[in-house]
Amino acid sequence: MTISDNGVPSLSSTTRVVVTVADENDERPRFLDVQYRVRVPRLPASDLHLGVYRVVAYDNDVGSNADIEYSIAGSNSRGKRGINHRFRIDRKTGMIYAEEPLENNAQYDLQVR
Repeated sequence: MTISDNGVPSLSSTTRVVVTVADENDERPRFLDVQYRVRVPRLPASDLHLGVYRVVAYDNDVGSNADIEYSIAGSNSRGKRGINHRFRIDRKTGMIYAEEPLENNAQYDLQVR
């Protein structure tokens, strides 16, 4: 880019300009698998701090547009405090934790988004 003044003689200066096009948030996050089937041992109350499973998603955007937050959108599991309360998910890591001891031979369906 060159700029000049209206003087006589005209003086000018030249510099290089780099234009970076910012990423548009146009990519959908995607899970590595469409469905996860996990078998976990019965968890006693003393092991509730241990994660049950970690779901993983990716986003082809860049920068903050690629940040992903996980949540449990639905569940067939009813806990002491109502629906969706047997499990919680770490919003940043996707690690799923049991909020209360899991029952023997029980099956829980979670919808994570």
